[in-house]
Amino acid sequence: MLGYLYPLRTYLIVAGTFEKPNPMTADWVVPLSFSPQLLGVAIGKTRHTCGLIKEKKDFVVAVPTLELLKDVWIAGTTSGAREDKSKKMSVTFVPSKKVKAPSIKECAANIECKVVNEVETGDHIFFVGEIVDVTYGDAFRDGKPDIKNYRFLIHTSSGPNFTYVGNEIFKP
Repeated sequence: MLGYLYPLRTYLIVAGTFEKPNPMTADWVVPLSFSPQLLGVAIGKTRHTCGLIKEKKDFVVAVPTLELLKDVWIAGTTSGAREDKSKKMSVTFVPSKKVKAPSIKECAANIECKVVNEVETGDHIFFVGEIVDVTYGDAFRDGKPDIKNYRFLIHTSSGPNFTYVGNEIFKP
């Protein structure tokens, strides 16, 4: 029944370190508080990313555009526990300013978070992250997305169905 929540924005959650980054695709990202600035992400308990976030206590929410769809698909369909999916991707990992997890140069924004709470929610862990830094490019002006010139990725349903602001469907 959760399918009725779609379409949802799609993000890349980056865990691990600059030397060994582990990106995963996530739709379940939500703003939680203005003061302090908090956001939450739900990650399956069995996911490699979940273990890395529990260990390192930080993560990055990277904001992809449609141009990164193939990389988003790789990050969401390859297990970081079995192989280094960062090597299969065409993105550039760069050091973040305030967390161990790296940022992604090609993403429209990178939101650096330190874990302040973990909540067990059935088969997922809901990580509450305090935003400690944000880097962004031209896709954001005055803190707002430029939806006229950038195609922010939207997952239309489970599986390989994506779009952006508009009505055309894209597949990886």
